[in-house]
Formats: sequence, C-alpha cells, structure tokens
Amino acid sequence: MQAIFQNFGIYVHVPFCAKSCGYCRFYKRAPAAGDMDAYALAVENELELLRRENGGNVPRPDTMFWGGGTPSSLSERHIERLAKILEPVLPKKEWTVEVSPTGLSAAKLSLLNDVGVTRISMGVQSFSEKTLNTLGRAHSLKATMDAIEKIDAAAFENFSIDLIFGSPGQTMDEWEFDIKKAASMPVNHISAYCLEFESGTSCCAGRAAESEYAKREREGDFLETAMELLPSLGFKQYEISNYSKPGGECLHNLSTWNMAEWIGLGPSAASQWRGLRRRSAPSFEEWQKGVLNGSPAYEDIVELDDEEMFSSALIFGLRMNAGVDMAEISARFPKADAAKYADTLEFLRTQGLLEFRGNIVRLTKEGRLVADSVAVELL
Repeated sequence: MQAIFQNFGIYVHVPFCAKSCGYCRFYKRAPAAGDMDAYALAVENELELLRRENGGNVPRPDTMFWGGGTPSSLSERHIERLAKILEPVLPKKEWTVEVSPTGLSAAKLSLLNDVGVTRISMGVQSFSEKTLNTLGRAHSLKATMDAIEKIDAAAFENFSIDLIFGSPGQTMDEWEFDIKKAASMPVNHISAYCLEFESGTSCCAGRAAESEYAKREREGDFLETAMELLPSLGFKQYEISNYSKPGGECLHNLSTWNMAEWIGLGPSAASQWRGLRRRSAPSFEEWQKGVLNGSPAYEDIVELDDEEMFSSALIFGLRMNAGVDMAEISARFPKADAAKYADTLEFLRTQGLLEFRGNIVRLTKEGRLVADSVAVELL
C-alpha cells in the first residue's frame, strides 16, 4: 500500500462542554474541578506514547484541528498550556479551533491568535431565537452576534460558522433567513448540517409521526435550498455539508476525505496512522488511565489494507464536489479490486446519481441529495 495522501494531520479532542445538547453525538462532559489540568497532563503523555510508537518522532503536521466538546471552554491558562505541549507538532499550513458563542472573550481570542491559530469555527446553528431554544442551545442570538464581532476584530485568516437545518417546526423561510444571515457575516466558510439526535433518529423531518419518506423529502428540500442559495451568495459547495469563498476550504477536512493520515489526541479521538485506524475510548477516565499507565485504551481497531483504503477513498471522496479520480486511487492502492465497483457505479450513473468525466467519478446534484444512500450502495 502506498503512502496515504500527502498531508498529515493532528486532531485534538477537547471533551468539555458546559451544557450537553441533545442532538450532539460527540463525546463530551461537563468539566469538574481539576479536569482541565488532568486533561492537559494526559494529552502530554499520549503524545509522548505516540512519539515512542513511531521510533521517537511524530511528524510535524500540515493541519491541526481542536474539536469537541467545546475547545473554547478551556481557560486561557489551559489553552496556553495545551499549545505549549503541542509546540513540537504545531501545523505548517492550518490550525482550526472550534468555539462556542458563550464564554468567548476578546482575551481568549487574542491568545489563540498569538499561539498561531489560523481558523476559527463557531457553532452558531441558527440566527433564530426560536430555533436555538428548540435545539436547547446554551447561547442566545445576542451572544452569537457579540462573538462574531469579537472574532472579526481578532482578524483570523479564516472564520467558519456552522448551521443546522431540520429543527422540529423550522420552516423553509426560517432556513433561508439563516443562510442569508450567515452569508452576510464576516466569514469565508459555512457548514450546513442536518439535525440528528443522539438516539440516531433523524429529526430532519420534524415530528416522529411523519412517514420516513416525508422525513427524507423534507430533509432533501432543506439541503437543496442550501445547495442553491449559498453559491448565489458567494459560497461554493465543495463537500456535501461545506461551502466556502475561494481559498476558504478547510484543509484538515479535505485531507480526511482524501484518506490522509492523522493522529487523534484525547478521549474518543480517532487516528488513521501507520496502517491502522483506531479510536481512543470515549471515556475521560478510561482514556486518562490508559495513557498515564502507558497502555492506551483503543477501540474499533482496523488494519488498513488496499481494499479498505480504496473503499474509504471512493466513498468519502464522493462527498466532495470534485469527485474521485479512479486512476489516482487505483495507483495509490494497487492491490484493491477496483473492478468490483464497476457495475454499481454504472447502475448509479443510469439512475442519474453519478456522472463520469474521464477518470473522474462525481455525484450529480441529485446524487448529492442522497449521498448517504449512494455510500450504502458502494459498501
């Protein structure tokens, strides 16, 4: 198997949230006294264990992403400490930190700027107080607008905001308002995600009594509106859920969809590195105990051969509007049986969901509306 894509990334999972949102499926917890110090110490130990595992070295990454949880829930002291711990592996190209509108001070943003962060990604979710209340968000619209003003003043290289569609009772007019309001903000990247609660039940259709067909139809209507409206406002779709102005694409996520290598630090963080895909235990205590004892607790361990990587590169690559270069991924993973996908790809093309342009296979507009179903066909 050839080297996995050219970029290398580091993902740092910060598991702390002041309030748990019902729709969020990422591992998080409310921080108790001493948790942030314990977290920093464990990350330091985990990085050292990974360094030893790789013969004493962890390469300096192209990109770094602090996700969560809510990384901005860290105090200024703990942001500074975490950045110091990661100083030997700070990224060459892009450093993203997710933030929440609440508790985001100008001093904290100044510190993030000073340590080298290049991209701020804020979970706005909606510019409607009604929708924020339905989602159970801790922040108000005023907090959102105040945070946007502070981030704009801090002048980061890139500023992204997340929106969520499909909240119960949300109308199309309200969704269009959210899109237009977001596009009018001083941002160069917008992500638009469909609401799903932790139970795994999609709420994109609103009420549970609606049929599955009606639910998916409503979900598609919201997605199609974003796909049509955001480009007209200057934000080109480059992945199913992501839109940017020219040059505003998230490099870390692009590397992930292209099946790059990355290591994850923190509880529940996934890694794809040195021929293995694995995830740290989604438990603060179990993760902490493992790394402090020199025996990390990993789950979902998969050995990455050419078949697995070809399949992942095809399925995740199709999420990008640019599509997949079949010749390129065949060269990267030469032992994979690319021919076994031919009939399925042709079937999807006859259904109007895929199009072929030379070696490039990409989703049509109709295909992007049902991208998850396309992925299932290719599994």
